[in-house]
Amino acid sequence: MLMRRYMHEFGATREDLANVALTQRAYANANPDALMREKTLGLDTYLNARMIAEPLCLFDNCLESDGAVALVITSAEYARDLKQKPVLVHAFSQGMNREHQLMTDYHGPDPFHSSSAATARNLWRQSDLSPPDIDVAQIYDAFSPLVLFSLENYGFCGRGEAAAFAASGAIGPGGQLPVNTSGGSLSEVYLHGVNLVTEAVRQLRGTAANQVPGAESCLVSSCDSTPNGALVLRN
Repeated sequence: MLMRRYMHEFGATREDLANVALTQRAYANANPDALMREKTLGLDTYLNARMIAEPLCLFDNCLESDGAVALVITSAEYARDLKQKPVLVHAFSQGMNREHQLMTDYHGPDPFHSSSAATARNLWRQSDLSPPDIDVAQIYDAFSPLVLFSLENYGFCGRGEAAAFAASGAIGPGGQLPVNTSGGSLSEVYLHGVNLVTEAVRQLRGTAANQVPGAESCLVSSCDSTPNGALVLRN
């Protein structure tokens, strides 16, 4: 329903939305650990796929996966002596809107001003970085529209501009802001977004399958429609 409203207000199309799923599948095709590494996805296949909840088709929904992730968190002082290159937590924020309704926070005067917007305000306030300083982003993507909404709420593009931003190639390899470079929850694996943190760490260590050259900072976000959290990681 919210994506349909977005399309109505801003003129976005299913072809625009497809850019999220297709870009992340291309990343997954180059990631040897991705579940979808051997399954390519083209626009015709996407547009003709089975509808799950119109306008979202099969490929707009995250994978059903079994798996696990382990994260080691310690002090910066201790991490300096460890075998693996450390990645630093530069900023952290949580947030939700007033009168928030879990998973259905769309009844306020502006349904696109979600918990991500509340989180983003505090995240950038406590950081000496701003959206243009971020080299790569891992954005929660249980459903592909969440990527578009988060791009706007975290300040990477203006209101109603995320579809065009994705269509321009900005979120793909060599783009202005590569997004979900492992394939994300749509095409790598769905582990409730924790795999986005591991991909962020790999990017900043320089060991990612789809390495962004010279990446020094990464945003990691959680679900746009729930009480939200986000990290800025950096070298």
